Amino acid sequence: RPAMERGGWRALGVLGLVVLGLLTDPCRGHASLPKSRSRGDRRAAARSPLGAGSSLPSSGNCTWTEYTQTLDHFAKGSTPHGNATFQQRVCVYSGFVQGGASAVPPLILFYTGNESPVEEYVNNTGFMWEVGAELGALLVFAEHRYEGGSVPTLQGLPHCLSYATIEQALADYATVIQSIQRAYGTEQDQVPVVAVGGSYGGMLASWLRFKYPGLVAGAIAASAPIWGFPLTEPPLDGSAIAISRGLSSAGGSPDACGTNMLAAWPLMSELGRSADGRQLLTESLRLCSPLESHAAVVALIESIQGVFFDLAEANYPFPSTYITSAVGPGLYPLPAWPMRVACEGLGEDFGVSVEGDPSTVDFNVTVHSEDDGVLAVVGVDWDASKVVSGTRRLDVDTLRRESRVPDLLAGVAEAWGVWCNVTGELTCLSAAGGCVTGKSKGADTLKYSSGVDGRRHSVDNKDVVVGDDDEECTATMSGCWEPVCCNDEINLVN
Repeated sequence: RPAMERGGWRALGVLGLVVLGLLTDPCRGHASLPKSRSRGDRRAAARSPLGAGSSLPSSGNCTWTEYTQTLDHFAKGSTPHGNATFQQRVCVYSGFVQGGASAVPPLILFYTGNESPVEEYVNNTGFMWEVGAELGALLVFAEHRYEGGSVPTLQGLPHCLSYATIEQALADYATVIQSIQRAYGTEQDQVPVVAVGGSYGGMLASWLRFKYPGLVAGAIAASAPIWGFPLTEPPLDGSAIAISRGLSSAGGSPDACGTNMLAAWPLMSELGRSADGRQLLTESLRLCSPLESHAAVVALIESIQGVFFDLAEANYPFPSTYITSAVGPGLYPLPAWPMRVACEGLGEDFGVSVEGDPSTVDFNVTVHSEDDGVLAVVGVDWDASKVVSGTRRLDVDTLRRESRVPDLLAGVAEAWGVWCNVTGELTCLSAAGGCVTGKSKGADTLKYSSGVDGRRHSVDNKDVVVGDDDEECTATMSGCWEPVCCNDEINLVN
């Protein structure tokens, strides 16, 4: 076919078949693409109908299409609801295809939408726009069922969340691909399709290639933890290694940042064992309410540590709302290189040192006085810490007077605030580990969140009860991640 001769197979040679982990995780956000992506802008503008010097296209340049999908691809007609359908939103961009929208493209780049409204990926997945411009590809971004505008009518539907599965989502994507091939008349001599996705979307891209090899010629899976399941024996500290790199010179930050942060956690834990230690934590971390117990301190530590997983995901060289919109405090832009910003208050010498082997979680944290005397030593052995010098408890008064531990803790609060106080409006931070709540005006607030028992959910902060007998929803809700994880038993080792 002439379209193939124009470079379709050459395109596949360039892209390869299955490539895992070669790209940074694409971003999730509704904001316009940042102007700082000059390389992408130039590459896209070279073949974009939008004109030289224009920004990369966005969701505003999509041709939006709705595909009628079967709610249950694997039980059509077998139950009273076996023929239920819903509308799936798809963004199609043909501006890079030689000959325009009616011409057969040499290649289709198909984004396998994941756990957010698809606009977040359309507006932030620069790779597809750049490569699409270079290869003259048709770009297709398909929205995941139960997300955005692709939510089935669930109210009154028995087993209403059971249709949010990986298998059903992959069948949706396969149906869209077949429809596109049929529209071009290429069912027998198919236009090659390369699935593209990041994170959960990258897992979907790789699984789409595995499950439907007759429809998908290759997959590019960015930051996709397909080897993150327990039986594949992933490294227990895989994410910690990546996060630590972002807090070091490898990530553009002082190496002291990571060391200081590593030292802070056991010091916080030991300070949490006494009332005066918890008072020091409350003051230095600028907490809104006091910490009442050591357990509360441990929970706070875990909450603060979790923020750096999200900051590492969002560590882009330009401001972005991608991660904050999808999993965090709301539609607020993080600064460029947020991990570096988090390290701005942790890059100096606070008089603490780490001796031993952090890679095996067997090390000591030593607190020095200004004249380099030893004030305290805290030993860390896997999941336990204890004071191994002098008394069993830290001398809080001495640490206040003679050490820079309060300054270290203030630096941790500043780093924590890059995420949890992204708006800069909070004068104190939550002792429970919470962050800025709500979303900025105009953002979608209809999100699904599972309860402890997996049966009580939330829509606009109101409880929606799933019936005990027939699991019938009392309202329609959006958000695929929790029900997919539950239905497909996705247990990832991070």
